[in-house]
Amino acid sequence: MRKLQFLLFALATLFVQSVYAQRYISPQGDTIDPRFQLSLGGYFPEMTTSMRIDTKIGIGTELSLEDLFNLEKEMSVFRIAGNFDISRRSTLQGSFVGINRDNSITLNRDITIGDTTYNAGAEMEVNFDVNYYALTYQYNLFEKVNWKAGFSAGLRFAEFKTAFRARFNDQSASTTTQVGAPALLIGVHGSAYLTPRLLGSYSMEYFQLSVSDIKIKVLETNIALQYFITKNIGLGGGYASSSYQVNDIPIGDNLEGRVDFIFEGFHLFGSVKF
Repeated sequence: MRKLQFLLFALATLFVQSVYAQRYISPQGDTIDPRFQLSLGGYFPEMTTSMRIDTKIGIGTELSLEDLFNLEKEMSVFRIAGNFDISRRSTLQGSFVGINRDNSITLNRDITIGDTTYNAGAEMEVNFDVNYYALTYQYNLFEKVNWKAGFSAGLRFAEFKTAFRARFNDQSASTTTQVGAPALLIGVHGSAYLTPRLLGSYSMEYFQLSVSDIKIKVLETNIALQYFITKNIGLGGGYASSSYQVNDIPIGDNLEGRVDFIFEGFHLFGSVKF
C-alpha cells in the first residue's frame, strides 16, 4: 500500500507541474468550481481486516477476518459523494460507503473474543459491517478559472458492527459489538481541467493521535478523472485508498478492542453539477 501511496503522490506532483506548464480554457468555458456536484457509482475495494476484542484481565485472539473466516477480500459496493461550494475559495465535500460481509465456517482452532472462547470444531457465523462517512472542508490557496489547489481538513467516522455466533454439541454462544471511531484529518488537494472537458483531481489526508491510551491513525488518498459529456453531466473513474487503525478503543463494560481496516480500489461514477 505504501508503494501505491508514493505512486499517487508522484502522479499528483507531475499533475500540478503540468497545470503550471499548460492551461486549457475553451471559449465557452467552465469553472472548476460548480456550485454543487453529486456523484453516484460503484466502488470495488480490496480489503484487509484484523481485529481483537479484549477484557480488562485478558487479551483476545488476533483475528484476520479474511483468512480465518473467509470473508470476501474483494467486493462491489455503492458509493455516493457530493461537493458544495461555500465560497469562491472553500468547498465542502461528503461521501458514504457501506461494506457488509458475512460467512459461515467450521473453526479449525480455538479463538477468544472478549469473555467467550469458541472451540475448534464449532460452527460459526460471522458478520462484519462497516459504514464509512467522510466530510471534508477544502480551502483553495490557488483559485483559477481552470485549476485550484490548497489545504483540507476533514472528519471521518467509521462505524464497525460485528457479530459472532457459534454452535457446538447442542450449545450456542454469541458476541456482538458495535464501535464508532471518529477522526479529524488534514491534507492537501488539487484539481485541474486537463482539457476543456477532462477534469483531474487528487487529494491526500492524514491523521494520527493518541488520547487517553486510544490510538488512531488514518490515511486516505484519492485520484480521479472526470469527462463531461455535457456542461453538467460527466462520467469518471479513479482509485481511492483508506487505512483506518484504532487501538485500545473502549467497546463496552470491561471490553476494549483493536481494529485495523484497509480498503482500496477503483471506483466508477456518474456525476451531475449545477
